[in-house]
Amino acid sequence: MKIKWSALISACVFLSCTHSNQNSDERSMPFASANQIQYQNDQGMDASSEEPYSERLLIKNGSIRFKTEDFQTSKNTLSALIKSFGGFVQNESTDKYDNSINLYLECKIPSKNFDVFVDTLERVFGRPESRNIRIEDITKTYRDTEARIQNKKELENRYRELLKKATSMAEVLEIESKLNEIRYEIEQQEQQKKFYDNQLAYSLLNISLYQEIRREFEFFKKVADGLHRGWLNFMWFLVWLVNLWPFVLLVLLIFGIRKFFKKKV
Repeated sequence: MKIKWSALISACVFLSCTHSNQNSDERSMPFASANQIQYQNDQGMDASSEEPYSERLLIKNGSIRFKTEDFQTSKNTLSALIKSFGGFVQNESTDKYDNSINLYLECKIPSKNFDVFVDTLERVFGRPESRNIRIEDITKTYRDTEARIQNKKELENRYRELLKKATSMAEVLEIESKLNEIRYEIEQQEQQKKFYDNQLAYSLLNISLYQEIRREFEFFKKVADGLHRGWLNFMWFLVWLVNLWPFVLLVLLIFGIRKFFKKKV
């Protein structure tokens, strides 16, 4: 009889421990699943970065400089060409010196029209005095950014499913904290992708246009300028003398005192 009771007690203890372990596993399941999700997400990002790319994504930027004999006409022609190719000017400045007048344009041209636009400029304005075209391949960086966004969104959806299964406030708070981190990372990657999209859509081209100004020697104009500058210098000399009036007054006072004492002697 004692043997039967001992066996019964042992069986109850065993069942109790088994049930306790099952409950413990169920409570820890959301966090175990979260770790597994994170691991799968990292593995997916590593695999996506090794995929081949069929289309290259290139950013083109450059600068070009021309000399012209008719500044205003060339400026109008240049503005018309930029508009006809679907571009726009985002910054413009003009400098005028004694021997030249210069135009600086910072314009955006649709990337698909960039090469044709540069060739057209050379046909219209002739051989450029300087030309610099820079090409940057961002294919891998762009595709990696796309993969990160996709993987992060999948990870976000999985965490939302875990949030529905959370059984305590601590689990809810921890999962929501993780969701906020993932959402922030998604927004950062989407901003980076948007920046790349803008650079891929429009190419930046800095255009310089200048005309030399030849001035002939004008004798009478030079003489008139010389007389004018001489008169101004004379006026400034008088102003300088007026500024010295206290010293002049002191000299006259000393001279008068000396003359007064000489008369007495």
